[in-house]
Amino acid sequence: MGTGAQRRGEPKLHRQTPFTFSQSIRYLDRGLFGPGTNFLRSGVVPTRRPASAGRGPTARGKPLAALRHRDFRILLFSTMALQVGSWVQTIGQGWLVLHDLNGSATSLGLVALLRGGALVVMSPIGGHMASKYERKRQLMAYTSGSAVVAILLAVTIATGHVTLWLVFITAIAAGTVEALAAPIRSILVYDSVAGEDLTAAVALNALGGNAMRVIGPAIGGVLIGTVGTQGAFEVQAFCIVLSLGFTAMLALSHPPAEPDEEPGILRNMVAGFRYVIREPRMRFIVGMGMLPSILVYPYVTFLPVFARDVLNSDESGYGYLAAAVGLGSLAGGTLVAFTAARRTHMGRSMIWTCLLYAGAVGAFTLMRNLWLGVLFLALAGVFHSMYSAYQASLMQLKAEPRYRGRVLALQTTMWGTTPFAAVIMGRMIDYWSAAPVVGLWMASAAGLCVLVAVFARSAHEV
Repeated sequence: MGTGAQRRGEPKLHRQTPFTFSQSIRYLDRGLFGPGTNFLRSGVVPTRRPASAGRGPTARGKPLAALRHRDFRILLFSTMALQVGSWVQTIGQGWLVLHDLNGSATSLGLVALLRGGALVVMSPIGGHMASKYERKRQLMAYTSGSAVVAILLAVTIATGHVTLWLVFITAIAAGTVEALAAPIRSILVYDSVAGEDLTAAVALNALGGNAMRVIGPAIGGVLIGTVGTQGAFEVQAFCIVLSLGFTAMLALSHPPAEPDEEPGILRNMVAGFRYVIREPRMRFIVGMGMLPSILVYPYVTFLPVFARDVLNSDESGYGYLAAAVGLGSLAGGTLVAFTAARRTHMGRSMIWTCLLYAGAVGAFTLMRNLWLGVLFLALAGVFHSMYSAYQASLMQLKAEPRYRGRVLALQTTMWGTTPFAAVIMGRMIDYWSAAPVVGLWMASAAGLCVLVAVFARSAHEV
């Protein structure tokens, strides 16, 4: 008998081979996201599967019920990877403009303005595309575009060729791909849970993003201090590629047929706007989305200014401030996820959490100690996360199905108004300094919230 022959009765030995990348992806697909879901073999494309029964906290009606849905779990991992890269990039870009390129508060505001302008212009197109064409492939294309932007910035910073004008151009490109992708990600949350467990899904999606909001700034601060600002953009590119890999594992998502849909992008945009105007509940929800987008959110752009000029800190202090907002948001998202099943009317909760959010940021502007500032920003993060979860849930739950894509595009457009307000805030900060200006804006937001709570009848109906 030859040396290579198998002896009778002996167990068959297998030669070990390296565990390849494709095998690891198949393992993730079968193990992490449920049995029988390996669609990589033979090129088979999956469709959305019914949710599993779930047990304990993932059972129907429980806080983590949305995790019963396979596609939601994949989407959650994809969003988390994208978010950590986004926050690392936010820290890197803020320090790049303010410190490395010797920019000002106005420069920071202009970068945000260009990105927001792209959001405002392109979001209606993104909503139209999300309502008309297959969503997964679109999302993969847009995510690839984000990776290209991050790699371009990393290379130009490392080679010393980065300029403020290049940052402006890449801000436009980043805003464009974000505007096209954001409505799709929002709709996929709804599609992945088929309408059930939606509030819990929105809260968990925000929770995952907010967890990355804690991790991302901390990573960004460390990278800037050790390898320089290019390290932040290199890590962002890696995270985007990771998000792209998870997105590839999603089932295809075809929009429902809409035989009465207005032809053309412009007519669809006008139809969606008219729907919001004539529907009182949607006017209230969209209006409450606009209020903090214009008056509260712009302060985030100027956290580098607070860190350097108000709290006398450096890039590490900036990272702590940004991470504090994320840490508070993590706590707020957890609270919403565990109470979502018991809430029937979220309108009043949305108003009061927005009011408390503005109040906490206003209190932050009075602080002159870094750690007290961190404390109040963490508190602001709690109320911001709760408000955002209520507002996003109401946008999807109260919109008619055929208008959902267009309404969610309006939500992305609202995000795009923030940088326009940030330019005004930035100019005011250059004249009067950060603390009094931001404090005034927060007082205005709080006052408007009180007026809405008193006079808006729709607040008691949603």
